[in-house]
Amino acid sequence: MSHLILELALWALLAFFIGCIIGCILHKLFGGETTRATTRGAPPRAADEPLRSPGAEAVKAAGVALATQEEPAVVAGTPARPQGIAGAREGKADNLQRISGIGPKNEKTLHGLGFFHFDQIAAWTEEEIAWVDDHLKFNGRIVREEWTRQAKLLAEGKEDEFHKLYGTGGLQNKKGETQSGTRTRKSDS
Repeated sequence: MSHLILELALWALLAFFIGCIIGCILHKLFGGETTRATTRGAPPRAADEPLRSPGAEAVKAAGVALATQEEPAVVAGTPARPQGIAGAREGKADNLQRISGIGPKNEKTLHGLGFFHFDQIAAWTEEEIAWVDDHLKFNGRIVREEWTRQAKLLAEGKEDEFHKLYGTGGLQNKKGETQSGTRTRKSDS
């Protein structure tokens, strides 16, 4: 009977170590991302307030001792995540699909990351572009398709210049046709 208990303990120990290994692998693959957490009793965020993980106040309110610093330190060599906002300003998001390379799925993903407006994308630094590109597994697509330049033109209201360079940006004319610009893959020239 004691050998059965010993064997059961060894199997449980083996299962524990396998779980730890799998957990470490999953943490390295997916653990670097911040989650949106809501705290009961916390004041609501403004629409243009950056998304943040719960701070020391929320942790103390939950009755948990704070063992680490409030904001995670940026590890050298990893790109910085651009700050998103909790929701579209005035409840109305820009049509991000006007940017060549952003379709319905990418627009929804960008909204999930807190990006609703052209000026947000136009303000991305090279490091932030690298983070979004890596996060979305685009392999340099954001730079190739000049998302920030397109977003800057749209944010500044330079429709004629945008139309000349990038076409209609997904907008259709009265006939239901779209026109590509000189810097898109489906160029008319």
